[in-house]
Amino acid sequence: MPIKIRVDHPDRCMGCYNCVFACSRELYGVISKRFSAIQVHDSKTSNTFLIRVCVGCTDPDCANACPYEALKPRPEGGVELVNPDKCKKCEDRPCIPACPVNALPWDPINKKPIICTECGECAKYCPHEVIFYGEVIEATPSPI
Repeated sequence: MPIKIRVDHPDRCMGCYNCVFACSRELYGVISKRFSAIQVHDSKTSNTFLIRVCVGCTDPDCANACPYEALKPRPEGGVELVNPDKCKKCEDRPCIPACPVNALPWDPINKKPIICTECGECAKYCPHEVIFYGEVIEATPSPI
């Protein structure tokens, strides 16, 4: 079974952003909401938070939508960025809205999508066990 990241208990999220900061530190070496593959947002309709993280689709729509083939599906699910220079040519960024769970943020400075590497740092630093990192049977996206 593949190792994946999954949001298990969204109701426990207190908006501390530890997961977001751990991700940005792992990916970019900075502590920033802007450079994280995981996103936490205040819910507009309730007193809760929305957590968006790549679910590691086996046939990722984001990769299929890329006209420059800059994104490549990983065998275990999810995508990898195989040529970030190709993203700089892309003005429409069709990969972003193609994600069925709206979990592919855009890096406006480096002009590329921020790809979840499934490292598990977000889960490691979540004090309320909102995020799970471990073996999963199948990654099935559920639209948010």
